[in-house]
Amino acid sequence: MKIINFIFTAIVIIVVSCGISPADSFDDFLKREQVAEKGFISKEKREFKSYLDELKKEFEEYKKIVENEYKKYRKEILKHWDSAEMSDKKRWVEYSADYKIKRVVDFEKDQIKIEIITARDKKTEKKVAEILRDILSENKETAFNRDRLAVNIENSIKQDIKHLKTGKVEKKPVLSSLFTGSDEPSKKVLSSMASELMKKAKKETRSAKISGSRIVSITIPFSKRAVENKAETYRLLVNDYAKKRNIDNALVMAVMHTESAFNPMAKSSVPAYGLMQIVPQSAGMDAAEFVYGKPVLLSPSYLYNDKNNVNMGTAYLHILNYKYLKKIKDPESRLYCAIASYNTGAGNVARAFTGSRNISKGAKVINRMSPEAVYAVLIKKLPYEETRNYLKRVMERIRLYQ
Repeated sequence: MKIINFIFTAIVIIVVSCGISPADSFDDFLKREQVAEKGFISKEKREFKSYLDELKKEFEEYKKIVENEYKKYRKEILKHWDSAEMSDKKRWVEYSADYKIKRVVDFEKDQIKIEIITARDKKTEKKVAEILRDILSENKETAFNRDRLAVNIENSIKQDIKHLKTGKVEKKPVLSSLFTGSDEPSKKVLSSMASELMKKAKKETRSAKISGSRIVSITIPFSKRAVENKAETYRLLVNDYAKKRNIDNALVMAVMHTESAFNPMAKSSVPAYGLMQIVPQSAGMDAAEFVYGKPVLLSPSYLYNDKNNVNMGTAYLHILNYKYLKKIKDPESRLYCAIASYNTGAGNVARAFTGSRNISKGAKVINRMSPEAVYAVLIKKLPYEETRNYLKRVMERIRLYQ
């Protein structure tokens, strides 16, 4: 009995100390606690919304920086060339310091083009062979540091953007492993490879923008070995992250193939960067929140790191499959929608079925359809032709990597 009295007294003391009179019921106490908890959650939500609003403003600043740097770079190129050829999703373009030498590695056409503005046509073949050896030996860190556009964007956003994650671009070769099978081939091997490639080179000349000069253009096809090695270079990396994210590795390879043709220096003015063409705002922020627990903007240096890029790309595919599109029951239907969403966003996929960007409503319609019918609707009604073609290409390429 004494123990019961002691427990009762203790409860009364606790209740009084919490500001509850004996007349109050315990239910009233719980209600007040729930209100306080809601207030705390609301505060957290407000703070997170404020953070997202700040990130949105920062990305707008990011985009302005990208636009301004593209304009400046284009203007500089046009002082020397008739058109401003720049790196894109499937081509890696690099200019010499004086802009008189242009190197274009086309990962889609599987060719290297070297163009030189010169007053004389003599000795250009020797010069081209030297340039080719340099291209074959160049690593990603050097490629990034030589990329005026990427470096200027990186430096500007580091100054102006607070919520930014940067990275270190690896000293991994861009091309040598494709052509020689080695990350660090000897000078002798590189010279031999360059000589072999030059045998199939095609030479053209045309007038240059600069008076009294000509443009000597040499086009060199990739070797058969290089074409075969493009995908294999990233197979192990993809397998690791696909397994980690519970995503089919053939899907990841097909997406990478379609996004960049395995160009590790890929970029677009969207902006998007790297092998899986990660956009810092959309896929980048979602994937960063998934990986790091908080959305942040990702810099070019971060996304030109292959591991970071594949990590973010597979994280985004995971988010699409297991979060945004999880209400789509059939895995084949969900696959089609995930592929299209990677290109255009889940909201635009929902629009194809309901006219609304509401994904839950879209899922209800999709769940009443066969996978074949879902695919047919996507090919016919997706808002953009680019996405319709993208879905077709990725599906065709999945079979290549299974």
